Amino acid sequence: MTRVGGGDAVDTEEPESRTVPAAPSRRVATAVVTAEAPAREWRGRQQPAPPAGEARRPPRRRRRMPAALVLLRPRQWIKNIFVLVAPLALDPAALLRHPGEAAAAVVAFTAASAAVYVLNDWLDRERDRLHPVKRHRPLAGGRIGPFGAALLGLTCLAALAVSASFLPGAAQAAIAGYGVINLAYCLALKHHALVDVSLVASGFVLRAVAGCVAVAAPFNPALIICVYCTCLLLSLGKRRHELAAAELLGQASAQRPALAGYSVPLLDQLMTLLLAATLISYEMFVLSASHPHAAVLAVATVPFAVFAVCRYVQMVAVRSSGGEPGRDVLTDVPLVINAVLWLACLAAGRLL
Repeated sequence: MTRVGGGDAVDTEEPESRTVPAAPSRRVATAVVTAEAPAREWRGRQQPAPPAGEARRPPRRRRRMPAALVLLRPRQWIKNIFVLVAPLALDPAALLRHPGEAAAAVVAFTAASAAVYVLNDWLDRERDRLHPVKRHRPLAGGRIGPFGAALLGLTCLAALAVSASFLPGAAQAAIAGYGVINLAYCLALKHHALVDVSLVASGFVLRAVAGCVAVAAPFNPALIICVYCTCLLLSLGKRRHELAAAELLGQASAQRPALAGYSVPLLDQLMTLLLAATLISYEMFVLSASHPHAAVLAVATVPFAVFAVCRYVQMVAVRSSGGEPGRDVLTDVPLVINAVLWLACLAAGRLL
């Protein structure tokens, strides 16, 4: 049996049973529940009356984030650390030499991506109402109107203009390119399979390029290729998650027209291809470093790289994750431990 909640398909076949006390009483009473039962079901049941003389506490209300802030998707801002990824990998000292430019680049891409989110939600508000999760977005749910969303988008563009004025011309060109491809994505290209994920991955490449240019860090083609392949792998994983969830509801093409051009077997094959391309480009990047122990470092760190991409594919294919790649990657304990060990190995190699 399968149940669907929040866009995730969860297998609930043959759950393990356990016995818990139903309520404090003189008579022994038990209630059998499944180990898979969510905690919210227990919180929703009737609680025993408090002892005489003890006041009943009012239930806590969950605070809702302001609709304007939700529309800007602050949880997605973590993606803009890709501005710092390339400089950190190529020349960490460049960030110390140009901290203002690095911060301005992060703010500029944060403002640009927030403006894109506003535009995308404004254009998709009718389609989002058909999605089990996206229907709760501020525009689709009616918590904010089109005029308020437009005003918020203009504010983001103003912040973008101010922050970009502190950057060199090449970095401004990268930000402008990011705006152009995302405008094309929102207006038409997001409805075309393969084109949509390619543009998303290209946005991360432009982040990395802008970060290098902003702090005058060297340019490494192998690293840029690795960034593109990694982000394309994450984007395909997200499409696989969306397709699997939408097929259960029978609304794949209604929620996202591009899903009509995908199938789960196709996405599995493409993810396998991108897994190999990501690993090859990573090894090319490490081997191309001007370091006396580059070959040793490439061999020593390849297990971490292999585990990272294989773990993500496992999360998507087995655990039905991938709906929010950034959150899924940063909250998965094995991936976090692997990343810490990976970075420690790279740092130790630089000190040799």
